[in-house]
Amino acid sequence: MWARMRLLQACERLDIPAKLWPKIPFPQLPRQFGYTYRIGNQYAAPEFNALYESEAEWRARAQKTFEEFIEEHAARFRAAIQEDLNHKRLTAIKRTRDTTPLDLRYEWAAKRVCYRLRYREIAEGGYSEDRVKRAILKILKEADVRNGK
Repeated sequence: MWARMRLLQACERLDIPAKLWPKIPFPQLPRQFGYTYRIGNQYAAPEFNALYESEAEWRARAQKTFEEFIEEHAARFRAAIQEDLNHKRLTAIKRTRDTTPLDLRYEWAAKRVCYRLRYREIAEGGYSEDRVKRAILKILKEADVRNGK
């Protein structure tokens, strides 16, 4: 489903006419995505005591307390996300070792499917025809789209 969504987004990004887009049903998300994580209490800067510290000392102290505040809440967010992953409310997206930017790979696939360009015509920016072909075929397989339509 995500591969189809990204492929259609690439078509849109490239301003490919909709009539040339692959004939796949528009993917629907299984539910409204409403996951937000909130900070319960707001950060309060430490008081500045002009008789006992310089502005630079206060800034350093305030920066330290702010970083601690941020790290505490980031840890809570990471824990909440992990909890959602463990209970299958969120799904982790599998990472690949491919160094080619994801958007570029989907744009290659969109060009192949919509314009029926050859791999060598799509290869750009120092990427080999073979690399482009492998990336496109992988995306089309994930999106369950035949090579060409």
